[in-house]
Amino acid sequence: MISNDKTIQHEFSAFCSLIARLRDPEKGCPWDLKQTHETLAKHMIEEAYEACTALEGGKPKEICDELGDVLLQVVLNAQLGVDAGTFSIRDVISAIHNKIVRRHPHVFGSEEEQKRRELSQIMSRWQEIKEEENGAKAEDSVMKARGVYKTYPASVQAYKVGKVAHSVGFDWDEPGEVWEQVSREFRELQDEWEQAEKDLQKVHEEIGDLYFTLAQLCRHLGWEPELVAFKANQKFLSRFEKMEALSKGKPLAQLTKDEWEELWKSVKTS
Repeated sequence: MISNDKTIQHEFSAFCSLIARLRDPEKGCPWDLKQTHETLAKHMIEEAYEACTALEGGKPKEICDELGDVLLQVVLNAQLGVDAGTFSIRDVISAIHNKIVRRHPHVFGSEEEQKRRELSQIMSRWQEIKEEENGAKAEDSVMKARGVYKTYPASVQAYKVGKVAHSVGFDWDEPGEVWEQVSREFRELQDEWEQAEKDLQKVHEEIGDLYFTLAQLCRHLGWEPELVAFKANQKFLSRFEKMEALSKGKPLAQLTKDEWEELWKSVKTS
């Protein structure tokens, strides 16, 4: 429960006023005044990923800080809307408030709707409402109706595509079958790579097929492929930093391949 609603309202209002001050045409910040929704898009993505990292870490202070950075992006983009006369933070809040109410009929709906509290029923109804909101037309494909043509990171989109295909019965039955498909995709990539005269377009396509199938394997194992890839990146970065420390001040660009290999083996076994 919210313990002090007035304090929250005051703090949020003060923060919105702070951001508006940064966008003041005469006394604001030159950097903030230069921004557009397009230029801020990359910052929204970066802050969201940093927030995900903090959530994974489970440290309350870091989570709090990173959520604040995400909130900054929301409020700053809303202020751009105010400046352009298109929308405000009030519109943003109102829109998400109404959406949450619509998508939780088992909480806010009729007595009959509130009886449908099984998780499978809730998720099914959630999807129905999303499609109604998106104005899905009868002639739309299943994928388009479910919104998977939206701009997502490729691995997130692959995960969503797989889920939609599963919902209409087009899917592997269990992870072992997906693993067999991964093996087939790898062999097809290997065959193309080993051609005397490589067709790089075909190599490109086979790498894509392998990526997509690996995302489906993650899905069947209950993992988000984006997070799997993210953790792999973090593992590599951690090992690379250890290699830098072990190089004892020697410029990395001056290391030989054998020295790199020795360092890599060392950090992998540490």
